[in-house]
Amino acid sequence: MIEINRVLVLYGSQTFTAQEIAERIWRKTKAFGFRGPVQAMDDYPISQLIHEKFAIFVSSTTGQGDEPDNMKKFWKFLLRKNLPSNSLRNLKFGVIGLGDSSYEKFNFVGKKLNKRLIQLGATSLLDVGLCDYQHDLGHDAVLEPWLDKFFIELKQYFPEIQINNINDNFIPKWKVSVIKGIENNLNNFDHEDIYFAKGQKSFYLEPKFLTVEKNVRTTHETHFQDVRLITFRSNNDSKLDFKPGDIFNIRPRNSKEDIDDLFNIFQSHGIDIKPYYKLLVEEYHDDMPVPDFLQEPLTLYEIAEQYWDLRAYPTQYVFSLLALVSQDKLEREKCIELSSAAGQEEWLNYCRRPRRTILEVLHDFHKSTSKLTIDILFELFSTIKPRSFSIASSALFTNGVNFDILVAVVKYNTKLKKPRLGLTSNWLKDLQVGDNVYGWIKNGTFKFPDVNIPQILIGPGTGLAPFRSLLQERVSQNVASKKIYNLFFGCRYKDKDFHCKDELEKMAEDGKLSLYCAFSRDQDDKIYVQHKISEHGNYLWKLIKDGGYIFISGNSKNMPDNVRDAFKDVFCEIGGLNEKESKDKLQMLERTGRLQMETW
Repeated sequence: MIEINRVLVLYGSQTFTAQEIAERIWRKTKAFGFRGPVQAMDDYPISQLIHEKFAIFVSSTTGQGDEPDNMKKFWKFLLRKNLPSNSLRNLKFGVIGLGDSSYEKFNFVGKKLNKRLIQLGATSLLDVGLCDYQHDLGHDAVLEPWLDKFFIELKQYFPEIQINNINDNFIPKWKVSVIKGIENNLNNFDHEDIYFAKGQKSFYLEPKFLTVEKNVRTTHETHFQDVRLITFRSNNDSKLDFKPGDIFNIRPRNSKEDIDDLFNIFQSHGIDIKPYYKLLVEEYHDDMPVPDFLQEPLTLYEIAEQYWDLRAYPTQYVFSLLALVSQDKLEREKCIELSSAAGQEEWLNYCRRPRRTILEVLHDFHKSTSKLTIDILFELFSTIKPRSFSIASSALFTNGVNFDILVAVVKYNTKLKKPRLGLTSNWLKDLQVGDNVYGWIKNGTFKFPDVNIPQILIGPGTGLAPFRSLLQERVSQNVASKKIYNLFFGCRYKDKDFHCKDELEKMAEDGKLSLYCAFSRDQDDKIYVQHKISEHGNYLWKLIKDGGYIFISGNSKNMPDNVRDAFKDVFCEIGGLNEKESKDKLQMLERTGRLQMETW
């Protein structure tokens, strides 16, 4: 029996971002007095969807326009041809898509889902919300105004609901209580993985217990950037099953420096939260279950180390939470401003542009911080999400017992005095040989063609990783040829940041690879991979005419657009196409999978 005041919230989430946003939306529905669960689409009994009246769907897009793992069964069911066109005639809904406009198939899954629901007779209350990670305001630029409009539409069916000042009351996800105990030595704390060490499993993750075998810097000591080639070995020497283009996911941990900073904040503000206290997390709402790994008591230290992201950049939503608890007039007014639509520019200047972390915000708003409770903390801190890395080696080459990843360590300066450090890359850099970690291997986005089809591989910097995997695989299969595999690699200096230099040059020397390198700072004029593409335009046009594939891997900022423009120029100047035909040709290559990108 479906409750009258029910709004269903379903998500498809690959890296837990869509899940986090769906839970925020669920909390808003609670504040309005609605019931209804928030669930992964594949956890929801889809046969019940024909009875639902109102729903919000939140979905990310992965890979080359693919749906997330935890909505695959849901989506497959919706695509069944025998479903009547009026199956969902009772349903009124909205779809929020989370995407990245640097990809051609921007928000492809959200658009497909919205269209299919309408085909099945459902009524869309609002156009699909297309959130863009590239926007200055992140996903919230579209999400927040979209939600405001959605709830105004919903009010037509529930005129009694009040949609103003819904943030005045905080609604916790779970009931969280602190169990005080006897102080232990921090060095004796159990640092086991809280997600997988006790045998927990997610229905779509297969965690691997791994040991760090090597952690080697690939850039010269004088080079500004530290890049690591890290080798992981299966802990029990079982075979690891992966193929070129596959991805390794791992969830990092916070540094001891940041954890100590957090507990110092608690202590200096009179918040009675000690690292050795244990937390008991229990169900507060029957439609918001507690995850398996949180159902056993964990120390605050474990939560601070492995669950809360202490280097996250606070969203405007964080300031709305601080405003709820603040009893200081000036700080509360500032928090309200920073969380408002009118205060977006102020928030950009204070948080996003200088990359100010949540810990730094708590220091700045110290009077508000002193009023924080454990319930608010669980909402204030976003969770540490897994990070993905292309596997940089071949299972055939290593006999499947280990694999490599190539990691650029993120460290840069803003107007803030303290350097900005990437959470994952710095944690990986500090891993020691013999350290044990959990991670999981997933199918990647690249789909490499038959070994006889020409392939143009463009991978500057750490974008080299999936192509090194492919080349090692083809060398091991004894099918590598310079006529087939054409690698365009770029870096600053030949002698400082040419990753895997000896290995690639040996492949080229042996006729296994055609290697084209762009060293941007080794001469007065900067040379990038797009210049090398233009330089070898005649050859590349022939490869493409012969059915060749193009693969682009690397930083999403400027490189992909510059490379695409270089190919359009080749199509015009060498292929004789006009500007429109050149653009259409590029789009056709993408649509048919002959141009694939993996950028970050």
